Amino acid sequence: MKQLPVGNELFLDHVGYFLADLEGAAARFQRLGFTVSPVNIHYDDTGSGLVRAGTANRLIVFEAGYIEALGQIADTPLGAELAAGVARYEGLHLLALAHERVEDHDAGGTEMRPTVFLRRPLEDARIVRATVRRATAEAMPEGRVQLLTHETPELIWLPGMDHHANAARALTGFLQIVTDPEEAAARYARFVGRPARKRGPVYEIILDRGCIALAGPDALGALLLGAAYLLPPFGAALAIESADLDCTRATLSQAGIACHERPDRLLVPPCDGLGAWIDFHRAGAPPLWAARWASAR
Repeated sequence: MKQLPVGNELFLDHVGYFLADLEGAAARFQRLGFTVSPVNIHYDDTGSGLVRAGTANRLIVFEAGYIEALGQIADTPLGAELAAGVARYEGLHLLALAHERVEDHDAGGTEMRPTVFLRRPLEDARIVRATVRRATAEAMPEGRVQLLTHETPELIWLPGMDHHANAARALTGFLQIVTDPEEAAARYARFVGRPARKRGPVYEIILDRGCIALAGPDALGALLLGAAYLLPPFGAALAIESADLDCTRATLSQAGIACHERPDRLLVPPCDGLGAWIDFHRAGAPPLWAARWASAR
């Protein structure tokens, strides 16, 4: 499975949870059957040295893509932004798309923050390096939306870290609930340079790997019966391909996690999904928001 984009390809690289208790969150992810990395501290390379960015993470790495669990560790602008997100709700706040060279991607007129050269020292003194371009909060009020280029991918996809008891294999989709889905879909389409297509009340943008979906609050109940939601915007769900859905089911059952079962998928509700629905689906099955309206035709 291809991990990194080439040329003008754009991949759904990772999604991020903003969390008040990073250690407690790691235990909850482990209960779901995920392998979780040690804590990593973020630094920015200013050209004259490394400066703490104000956040730390723990990663859940798949064969393709990953989940980033983020917590605040210092009172910096980025740390304060994370804290403000947590104050509104704990859960999905970050969408990151990978490009071979972020400087070459045309963001369709989206206002961007200054480019950041992210550094993350590992315990063995090796340094994870990435170049990151983030949209401004005014341009993308849904959360932290960013582009990145991995300069040291071998330090993200470390041996054994993509082996999970729940058979998770790839990050395939992200569902964002917004106030005005038509406007948001047009804005995201300009940002990524890909068209948005409508499936029922959901707008879907297909990337070169993975997809982004945007929908209004009224659509959530139709997609996930009985779903409660916050005031938009908020990250509602992520889709993960399972290499063995029976293994996923057994792992979740042993942990006492009650799932909603649908054809070709298992849905973990937000109470166990750290504030968001987790859609574990079979290989080849579309994400929930696509399957729901395709089956209604």
